[in-house]
Amino acid sequence: MNHDREYGACGSTFHKSTFPKPKMIVFDKDGTLGDCTSALKEWCQRMTSKVGSKCSNAGISTSQTERIVSNFHKSIGWDAILDDVVPSAPLSAATWPEIVQLSANSLSSSGLDVGVDEVSAWHQNLGDIHAEDKPLVDDLPRLLKHFKYHGIIISVCTSDDRASTNACLRNWGIAHLVDYSLSGDEVTYSKPSPQPLLQLCQSAGVSPRDCLVVGDTTSDTGMARASGARAVGVLTGSGKREQLLETGADCVLPNIGHLKDLLLLSKEPSRPVKDLDVQASLHV
Repeated sequence: MNHDREYGACGSTFHKSTFPKPKMIVFDKDGTLGDCTSALKEWCQRMTSKVGSKCSNAGISTSQTERIVSNFHKSIGWDAILDDVVPSAPLSAATWPEIVQLSANSLSSSGLDVGVDEVSAWHQNLGDIHAEDKPLVDDLPRLLKHFKYHGIIISVCTSDDRASTNACLRNWGIAHLVDYSLSGDEVTYSKPSPQPLLQLCQSAGVSPRDCLVVGDTTSDTGMARASGARAVGVLTGSGKREQLLETGADCVLPNIGHLKDLLLLSKEPSRPVKDLDVQASLHV
């Protein structure tokens, strides 16, 4: 494997001529900016409990219930043995409506009398599972301000819904630093379709060729490849290094904190970052 691509800023030889400064960085949210591991685990546990109760009320045997639950987990990409998300699986990369539909299809085809509306109601009753998500790097606001100091537009493209997205960006103290954002319930075709990135580019007035997509799943790298943008994979979410490189990542980094080195943006502002005038707004 080409280690320049594999390790990116961690020991590579990237130069401006091969990895120019982008006009816009498009960050994924879950698994890239914030740690969603506990949230997805909680979602799966609580939804599995709903499935178990439904089976019990329907008089379904224990063995059949186990089969229904197993098929449900496979459909969304949950590894019950490892108690974790399967790399780049729907649970970590798809939109909630897509995950709900996959869940309903699996449960119904496995013999449980349940429709998408009921599964959607289960999901809605869980509330905001991302409310307690934490940033994946120290001082995330400072990092984004550093990019803005260098004239880079900051965008967020997520498969999560708008309400949860706004809550996370506020909780992390970066809502005022994000110039553009797009959530999964605001697009017709979600990642890895190029539509979300093209929509962000149109809003920002930049070409996909001048964008850098940063994400942890093959949905992010796939979107970048489909639209002609560069992509950097990060290992803070469910995606694996090989997956990310094979689906369009130009390199893979341990986390987004290494982007400054990759883009040769080590120069610090002449005055403290916290004092910089940041004129950004959260586009909803």
